[in-house]
Amino acid sequence: MKKKLYKNWWLLTLKGILAIIFGILLVTVPDISLRGFVRFFGIIIAIGGIFLIFGSFSHKQHNKAWHSWLWEGILDIVLGFIILFFPKFAVSVFVILIAIWAIIVGFSQLFSAMSSHNENRTRWMMLLNALIVIVFSIVLFINPFESAVALTYLAGIFAIIFGIFITLFSIQLKNVTKTVKH
Repeated sequence: MKKKLYKNWWLLTLKGILAIIFGILLVTVPDISLRGFVRFFGIIIAIGGIFLIFGSFSHKQHNKAWHSWLWEGILDIVLGFIILFFPKFAVSVFVILIAIWAIIVGFSQLFSAMSSHNENRTRWMMLLNALIVIVFSIVLFINPFESAVALTYLAGIFAIIFGIFITLFSIQLKNVTKTVKH
């Protein structure tokens, strides 16, 4: 009998759609305040972390790399709360926080993709997304932006690309099945 391997694939779809909406907002309204942007980003990261933790436990039985989702979710929640509760600090070091978060998430996704035994195209999409996230973080470390508007545009473009990849990845997960013997 065939069984859906990732029954809660829609959680990643939701995270991807939220990231796309967030990115579109940043690109179309670049003059929003950095403080508002930071708080909104903290909320999005924390919500995404909650979904990842829920997804990691619901896939624990069928996904050997469930712990990667769990740690990424915990990291997202912690960073989201730091941003929400310390907005002045977050604004002052926002570029560095984003770079650190992106590099950790990128390497987490890279590790997850390398240890995954999914179909080649699912693995390829995860690898490509991980590399984009890592490159994004390196750019932030090397060239911190002079203005909040430039950062807002870059973060918006990143969020749209990240959202598209996560959404496509989740759709691929929807179709992954496993043969189960009773």
